[in-house]
Amino acid sequence: EDSMGPIGHFSVGLAAKPVAPKVPLAVLLLATVILDVLAIVFGFAGIEGVKSGIPWSHGLFMSVIWSLVAALLTASLYREYRAGVVVGLLVFSHWVLDFISHPIPFSSFS
Repeated sequence: EDSMGPIGHFSVGLAAKPVAPKVPLAVLLLATVILDVLAIVFGFAGIEGVKSGIPWSHGLFMSVIWSLVAALLTASLYREYRAGVVVGLLVFSHWVLDFISHPIPFSSFS
C-alpha cells in the first residue's frame, strides 16, 4: 500500500505552480503521479507486477529517465526551460517521496 497517497504527491505539484505559471495545474499534478500511471499501464501490459516488482515505472534509473523525458517534452511544448525543469523535478519527486515513505527494502528502488 502506498503510504504517501496521491494527496502527498499532489501537494508538491500545487506548491510548484507559482514557479511554473505557464504550465497548467493539471499538467503539474499529473507529473507528480505519472510514475503510478505508468505502473498501472505496465501492470496491465504484464511488464510489471506483484511478483516482478515495479522497476520500469518506479526504479531509480527509470525514474530519472522518465523525469528527463518529461522535462524535455514540457520544455519543448511550452518553449520554456523553466517549465521543463519544474515538470522533470515533479516527476522525480514521486520517487523521492516514495523512497522516504515506504518501508525499506523496497525492491522497486533498485
